[in-house]
Amino acid sequence: MDSENEQIITEEESAASDAAVDWSIELEDEKPESYGDAIIEGFSAHTNVHRMAKLTGLSQGVVTYIFAVIYFIVGVLCVTITDTITHTLPYIVGSMMIVIGIGQFIIALIRREYRQTKTNQTATSLIITALGVMIIIEHINPQSDWPITFISIIWGVLGLFEAAHAFNHALSRIANSERCVYYLIKGLIECIVAFMLLYQPDNHDIHRFHIIVFGANLIFDSITMLPPLKAFFTMK
Repeated sequence: MDSENEQIITEEESAASDAAVDWSIELEDEKPESYGDAIIEGFSAHTNVHRMAKLTGLSQGVVTYIFAVIYFIVGVLCVTITDTITHTLPYIVGSMMIVIGIGQFIIALIRREYRQTKTNQTATSLIITALGVMIIIEHINPQSDWPITFISIIWGVLGLFEAAHAFNHALSRIANSERCVYYLIKGLIECIVAFMLLYQPDNHDIHRFHIIVFGANLIFDSITMLPPLKAFFTMK
């Protein structure tokens, strides 16, 4: 009887682990070997397209075009109404963190992810939600620059990860005699902006400049993620 109970518990833990892995969505590409690469891959358009296609049941081609349109619109807004975006960014970031945190928390509860220790989605979702609330509350205070400073530092660190990710692709392509200009330029821009953000995280002009660069990057990504152009940039 004890043996049967142990087998049932083992099967439940295995199912929970599989569900957690399924939610993280391991792509067909090579699994990232560094923590920084894993973070960047998690935020990449490719990962989001794959995830959304799986959740909605739509083809990846259709989802790709949908994401391209969304990226393009957001990019244009960042470039054209930069001052408005700069002022409301803490509200936008805080609200997104709350929505994502609550969504992940609900999914974690449904999948009973908290029953095993291989992932920490339940606890992480609560922390993300609390941090989003904190960012919004702090930004309500006109005398507080903490939300902008905090976002700048986080963006700066992510920018360094993104730069390293791009340079890594560039070096790999150079070694294989493939096109690398796109990744070299992307890595250089990400690196410069990241260092600027980390050097003066409370500087609103630098923050505004980063939003413009971020918008331009979204516009470029929206164009290059389209199948015909993506093939051009990834071909040898």
